Amino acid sequence: MVYIVGIGPGNRKYILPFAEEIINKSDAIIGFQRAIESIEYICAKKITVNSMKDIISFINLNLDINISILASGDPCFYSILNYIQKNYEHKIEVVPGISSFQYLMAKLKKSWSEAYVSSIHGRNEDLIEKIRENNVTVWLTDKQNSPKYICKLLKQNKVKANIYVGENLSYEDEKITAGNVEEILNMEFGKLCVVVIERH
Repeated sequence: MVYIVGIGPGNRKYILPFAEEIINKSDAIIGFQRAIESIEYICAKKITVNSMKDIISFINLNLDINISILASGDPCFYSILNYIQKNYEHKIEVVPGISSFQYLMAKLKKSWSEAYVSSIHGRNEDLIEKIRENNVTVWLTDKQNSPKYICKLLKQNKVKANIYVGENLSYEDEKITAGNVEEILNMEFGKLCVVVIERH
């Protein structure tokens, strides 16, 4: 059986007990380096991969064992679930996890029930249109589509907003920065962030 297991934002405290139970009883655990490092306390066979194709190859070659595929955050939110469903024809089970954006909103003590939540990590979307349509938007970002890039677009389009940027969420070096468009525009951030935009 293949399990796609959400491991939360990274810190062990935020991995659900059932997720740990599934991981512990697996014959093999597979995932990207940061995900594997986050469960170093679990004694089981761990395989670090560099691509999604590596994951598919491994699970297709090992159909007779229990495998946990680690997914950062929640597997159903801009994660690996869709890719595996398209490229693996056998049965899977999904174990949910806490997404990094959920973690950040809890830290900020802000409801996200009416927020527009999306990802521009390796994908394109009409940011300005979505920001203008919604009072609150939440974005998973990457090196190209960074907090600085978002604020550059906001400034060009004369959109005023409060910005919150979460880096290394749940880790010891966690950093949450708040500011207006101009302030965030002049700051540097890591490659993977969560950005919350509250339009004025």
